[in-house]
Amino acid sequence: MFDMNQIQQMMGQAQQAQQEIKDRLAKMAIHGHAAGEMVKVTINGNKEVTKIEFAPNAPDDKEYLADLVLVALSDAYAQADERIKGQMGNMLGNIDLSQIANLFRK
Repeated sequence: MFDMNQIQQMMGQAQQAQQEIKDRLAKMAIHGHAAGEMVKVTINGNKEVTKIEFAPNAPDDKEYLADLVLVALSDAYAQADERIKGQMGNMLGNIDLSQIANLFRK
């Protein structure tokens, strides 16, 4: 039979880990760059853009700048994926997933 106490304990651990991950993601500042540092984009771990900066020597060509913003965003998103992957691995490492099989044993 199922051990409801074990299930509740595991659910509590999972919810706690989920909240910790959300908190960490919101606090992350991930920077993407294009053309050196002519364009710098900052996103959080939820992949929300929080800042876009242009260097003083950035050209006035709007199409070129728009392309650089896209490159910087792609850079930031790629870095975010790597950092999030690492954070998830660290957080899930704290949960004993081996106990799941025990829930279904008689």
